[in-house]
Amino acid sequence: MRYLYIDCIGGASGDMLLGAFLDQHVPIDYLKNELSQLKLDGYELVLEDTFRHHISSKKLTVQTEPDPHSHRHLSHILKMIDESKLSAFVKEQAAGAFQRLGREEANVHNMPIEKVHFHEVGAVDSIVDIIGAFICVEYLQVDRIFASMLPVSRGRIKAAHGILPVPAPATMGLLKGYPLSSIDMEGELVTPTGALLVSQLSQGLLPRDQAFTVDTIGYGAGSKDFEAVPNLVRVWTGQLHDRFTHDSLLQIETNIDDLNPEIYPYVMEKLFAAGVNDVSIYQAMMKKGRPGVLVSILADPALFTTVKNILFSETSTIGLRYHTVHREHLPRRVIQVESQKWGKIKVKEVQLNGDRRLLPEFEECKRIAAEHNLGLHAVYQQLQQELTGKA
Repeated sequence: MRYLYIDCIGGASGDMLLGAFLDQHVPIDYLKNELSQLKLDGYELVLEDTFRHHISSKKLTVQTEPDPHSHRHLSHILKMIDESKLSAFVKEQAAGAFQRLGREEANVHNMPIEKVHFHEVGAVDSIVDIIGAFICVEYLQVDRIFASMLPVSRGRIKAAHGILPVPAPATMGLLKGYPLSSIDMEGELVTPTGALLVSQLSQGLLPRDQAFTVDTIGYGAGSKDFEAVPNLVRVWTGQLHDRFTHDSLLQIETNIDDLNPEIYPYVMEKLFAAGVNDVSIYQAMMKKGRPGVLVSILADPALFTTVKNILFSETSTIGLRYHTVHREHLPRRVIQVESQKWGKIKVKEVQLNGDRRLLPEFEECKRIAAEHNLGLHAVYQQLQQELTGKA
């Protein structure tokens, strides 16, 4: 399995991450060409060689002209993305990132999201950093993305809103549920853009006790040179070689005893549509002898705010609990194979000790059964027999 690892040695920012991608991994001409699909002018990408604590790295600078639209509303940025000729993947990821940022800014300033002005992140350089990162990820074509913990420092910074604590309020909001470590130093190590990108891209910490190789390594430098820590992001790609895949998820739970049972299927649909990994509902005996249910959700930490909002708005719960869980599972992916009877179909490929198993996908079996007026169980059996010969 091909993977990408983001090692946040000295924190994270958009330009640091993009600089690391452009160091060995992604040709800058490719990035420039893809960014030209945006209706965004008045900037130039400058990539320079530099050092942080004697470590060679790339420093990316987005040189800009005075921009009368540097403070943009979310709707303006989303329209720019939608009207571009960027790929569907980049559009979806970039739009989701700006929507997350908009929600956090709205929470911090207690205002409707439609009225939020994107100051630093609405400027041209930050738009380039965010969209450019997703362009680079798509270019690398990896199966999984892991990232290290992010360091939390202290101090104050001057921003468009005035003097802010470190980490900035929007940064802290974006890092809810993400694993952090404390470092005793002053200065901003993690910017809102860095927090946004790392938390959205990461699918967990690098798996423990799992063999891997490293193929390509890149270093991206921040603007400052701190004494306490090299101000670098290191990005590498490689292959995972263990029989198991390890990752980290959030388990989010709530107990409910006063909700119409007809509502639960709707809530589950909304949660799955939001991208959670799994939703389970169990019978429970609650306080005062009341029968109720336990709703348990497994989700990527980046989805915490989305899951929380769904539970609070679509159910009668007034509280929830969450914690990080670690899991191991066999490497798997959905692939397309040629069936003798039904043409091209999607199946699940599972790897075990170098061997593979092909398993029917429920939705494909359901489609075939409906199209050919067959029993679902019969389709499962016939497909399984054929796939056994292909494995």
